[in-house]
Amino acid sequence: MKTVVFGSCNIDLVYSVDHIVTPGETIAAGSVERHPGGKGLNQAIALSRAGSETYFCGCIGYDGKFLTDLLDVNGADVTLVKQTDKGTGQAFIQVAPNGENSIVIYHGANYDVDREYVESVLSHFHEGDLLVLQNEISSLRYIIDRAYSKKIRIALNPSPFDDNVKGIDLRKITYLILNEVEASYYCGSDDERDAAEYFKKEYPHLRVVLTLGKRGCVYIDKDNEIRSSAFSVEAVDTTAAGDTFTGYFLSQMTKGNDVRSSLKFANAASALAVSKEGAAPSIPYFSEVKKALPHLKEFSEDKEDSLLKKAEKYVEKAFPSPTLEGLAGELGYSESYMARLIKKLYGKPFSKVVIDKRVSVAAELLKTRLDMSVSDIIGHIGYNNENFFRKAFYAKYGMSPLEFRKKGTKDE
Repeated sequence: MKTVVFGSCNIDLVYSVDHIVTPGETIAAGSVERHPGGKGLNQAIALSRAGSETYFCGCIGYDGKFLTDLLDVNGADVTLVKQTDKGTGQAFIQVAPNGENSIVIYHGANYDVDREYVESVLSHFHEGDLLVLQNEISSLRYIIDRAYSKKIRIALNPSPFDDNVKGIDLRKITYLILNEVEASYYCGSDDERDAAEYFKKEYPHLRVVLTLGKRGCVYIDKDNEIRSSAFSVEAVDTTAAGDTFTGYFLSQMTKGNDVRSSLKFANAASALAVSKEGAAPSIPYFSEVKKALPHLKEFSEDKEDSLLKKAEKYVEKAFPSPTLEGLAGELGYSESYMARLIKKLYGKPFSKVVIDKRVSVAAELLKTRLDMSVSDIIGHIGYNNENFFRKAFYAKYGMSPLEFRKKGTKDE
């Protein structure tokens, strides 16, 4: 049985800046670094390092040879990669000292995947093989339709989530691996129990893995809900955590391991990945995971859940303008330690926690305070930049604030 990742390769350009640039402003970057990126590349490396026979297919530009070299060195077969006349896909990433970031994506060659290339790639794979997909290349629905017709099993990680993903027929998917926010786009609820009931009812054949951050993950099918705890580690960089989990879980399953042990092994691999800097370089090898697994400790809810509650209480009290400095003073830690602790507990920097809180409050106001305009709500929750808020809102709910308000009104 073969495993093929049909996905993206990116060149990530990371600029270290004093603050995220605002419209009309020009600032200098303290440094710039070039890294290999793309969810397809990361997942292919994870599958290969986990011990699966892995093929990577996708499009690169004239400047992307170092990416295929990296895949090749890590054991992924790249003979079906197509080079195009465009530049390789790129991510332009600004990173501020507090961890806040802003990203501009250039699809580049990733969107040169056409039907002719799809047919060429899939001619090399057959019934029973596993196709691993994300949402960073063109022709995604066509790939799924053609693979399904050939009885190739399909694993979909619907990230980044957009309208294109909403139109995919999940009856053609074998494995759906997604996080809580992505699940809410399908079932309309942030509650994992609602997600479980939704997928069981609407897609009883589907095997869903819902990742829950520090709370681990849960596997869902029509007959089972199997939970697996996350492991407690000092988080350094969470960039490739999800891709590592996806690669290792699928690798373990294709080797014939049971769901519970596959989840545990994938959680361990993900824990090792977040304890290192970088994306692809942080993905562990199978031998590393096997050696570390007996010594990893499962996430302890007691102490860390208490800290989470205290952090959330502070954010509530200081809303709409909570600060990392204020939180550190509230809990009696240094600001630098608090930043690391928040990233470990939430899986994201404090700035992202505040954004999520503001967006959630805005959503509630949109449903309950029809007398407030969208602009009034944006000001009430502490935003000066309406465009930034609207992007953050769409990223969480998959629709504009006005669309969200209209939907809520109709539902009532």
